[in-house]
Amino acid sequence: MVATDRPRKVVGTRPVRPDGVDKVTGRARYGADVRFPGMLFGRILRSPHAHALIKRIDTSKAEALPGVRGVLTNADFPRQPDEVVSIGELTGNLSEMLDQVLASDKALYRGHAIAAVCATDPHIAEDALDLIEVEYEVLQPVLDAQEAMRAGAPQLHPGMVTQEMGGIFDGATGEVGTEQTNAAKHVAFSKGDVEAGFAAADVIIEREFDTAMYHQGYIEPHNGTAMWNADDRVQVWSSTQGQFEVRDQTAVLCGLPTSRVTVEPVEIGGGFGGKTHVFMEPIAALLSKRTGRPVKMIMTRQEVFEGTGPTSGTHNRVKIGAKRDGTITAMDAELIFEAGAYPGSPFTAGAMCAFGPYDVPNMTVEGWDVVVNKPKVGAYRAPGAPAAEFAVESVIDELAQRLDIDPLEFRLKNASTEGTQRADGATFGVIGNVETMQAVQSSDHYRSELSGKYRGRGVASGFWFNVGFTSAAHASVHADGTVSLVLGSADIGGSRAALAMQFAETMGIAYEAVNPLVVNTDSVG
Repeated sequence: MVATDRPRKVVGTRPVRPDGVDKVTGRARYGADVRFPGMLFGRILRSPHAHALIKRIDTSKAEALPGVRGVLTNADFPRQPDEVVSIGELTGNLSEMLDQVLASDKALYRGHAIAAVCATDPHIAEDALDLIEVEYEVLQPVLDAQEAMRAGAPQLHPGMVTQEMGGIFDGATGEVGTEQTNAAKHVAFSKGDVEAGFAAADVIIEREFDTAMYHQGYIEPHNGTAMWNADDRVQVWSSTQGQFEVRDQTAVLCGLPTSRVTVEPVEIGGGFGGKTHVFMEPIAALLSKRTGRPVKMIMTRQEVFEGTGPTSGTHNRVKIGAKRDGTITAMDAELIFEAGAYPGSPFTAGAMCAFGPYDVPNMTVEGWDVVVNKPKVGAYRAPGAPAAEFAVESVIDELAQRLDIDPLEFRLKNASTEGTQRADGATFGVIGNVETMQAVQSSDHYRSELSGKYRGRGVASGFWFNVGFTSAAHASVHADGTVSLVLGSADIGGSRAALAMQFAETMGIAYEAVNPLVVNTDSVG
């Protein structure tokens, strides 16, 4: 929240979006619009099994099909170590990263990529997939996080032990145990004395909630086009929320320095967090190297649902106690997040956000990151927070009803504000939590009478910390006074307009004098 009375001339207005005309007239260039002479079309063979050993892959018949120009498996990529390293602003296990692009010796979910083909025609490439012979040894899958945590459950990654985490911005701090498990990571936050807090409560409610894994459902499917040039420089066109992440991961998986990979961002037909991951770009790049021709790959809708990262399914237990006057005395939660086939769910974010809207002296919250035989999860609009806060807010509503207190008043009475310390130890600055609820409370919409059958009104609080990667903006002033604002941040729904407005406001010039441009990874940082 920014509190200021400074008058603004540009910010807060509704100007024409820089990308608006191109999008409504069809001139905007999306991934499917990228075309080159001699371009080949790639397709991916995916596992029909949720859990299986890959005993053998025979691509000879596919390679012999007229029109096929290249076939890839995991073995065609440079070998990657089984270790976590920094890749740009991210960290990741290189071996797992490669296995997510193309599986090595084990398929870990239905839809896991096994092999790739490129051909002169997309239909030929599709036919070639049917000619690839894969021998599987089918294993028992585990599809539920609670089941995955039970003793004797099938192990996705033999030898995995639970790592204790310090928080979303911290690394592993040690092992919880030495027994192999599907619980990859664990985090715990606390403040005050929760037992004493519950002992002081007049009313205690404890409930359990399950939320399903669900997909972002963006309109445009994942796509990528790559051109490996004779000088070993690679150009990639990708519908992505982070062109620098595509550059960095494509480079490391293809065995290139990042300076030899250039990513050209195109317009994005929706992402909601789901286009922050790399799936096909390294495959397209290596196929282009093998064939000497540009290669385009576009997922089908089925592939998007089966082979990309949805949000986590969760099992959440929440316990809250309060006095009869509405003062919350203690809050406790255990959050179990499905990570999919590889570790990396937003369980720490869920643990940090769950009780964020409340200033309560006694809190404990722990989270678990559990691998299951489903696609590795991805970000989805405040990842980690909605499932955790749905559970907490449901109990808050039930407590308010039990105590016969207006649910908004109940939240206001216990609201976090500037200076409130969260369970994870962070202290809030100016957040506008109380001010927002007071504005709702005094609004005509909230105060108006409900009329008609099946009409109701509800409130809920939520919290999400702002997280993003760094990027640069370069401004060039032209002789006519206009400005080219060159941006390193992908526009996923209006950032070109927003940044142009901020620049114009700061510099005291007209919005129309600013031309915002999202450029490739060589042109800006």
